[in-house]
Amino acid sequence: MSDLLNKNLPTGNFKFQYIAIDDKNSDSESCKMPQTVEWSKFIAENKTVVLTGAPAAFSPTCSVNHIPEYISYLNELVKDKNVDQVVVITVDNPFANQAWAKSLGVKNTDHIKFASDAGGHFVKSLGLDLPIGDDVYWSTRWAAVVKNGSVTYVGKEKNPATEVTVSSVESVLAHL
Repeated sequence: MSDLLNKNLPTGNFKFQYIAIDDKNSDSESCKMPQTVEWSKFIAENKTVVLTGAPAAFSPTCSVNHIPEYISYLNELVKDKNVDQVVVITVDNPFANQAWAKSLGVKNTDHIKFASDAGGHFVKSLGLDLPIGDDVYWSTRWAAVVKNGSVTYVGKEKNPATEVTVSSVESVLAHL
């Protein structure tokens, strides 16, 4: 993890998927098809990106203590701290992530994406994976700030099932 600090985010050939939500479909039960995005292109196109890893969509700590704060502070992150994108990363499929985002009140994904890292390959390459057994990996709970491609902050929870300290939006705000 400390290997990431003050270095370019190692995006490699990794991609993520997400399903856009806009004001027109935020209340719709129908799903759009997922968009596939190359991490390298995404990071190059956005000056300041906040990444946060969550072990699982709809899990208690993620849904109550962790991700809702990013949604609550999204306007401040974008307008006051000049964050271009907030990306919530899980290994869940994009349809589960979209349903989770909607359940948390996300009505527009212009500045917040719920990214699916199928198989956990990206988070594993960053050393931010959570092995749960039988060669299965989830994302651990973590946060990072990436400015102009370089990682300026990274925090990984010691107890990802229950703690939201170094991965909290307040920690991120303190490092922007």
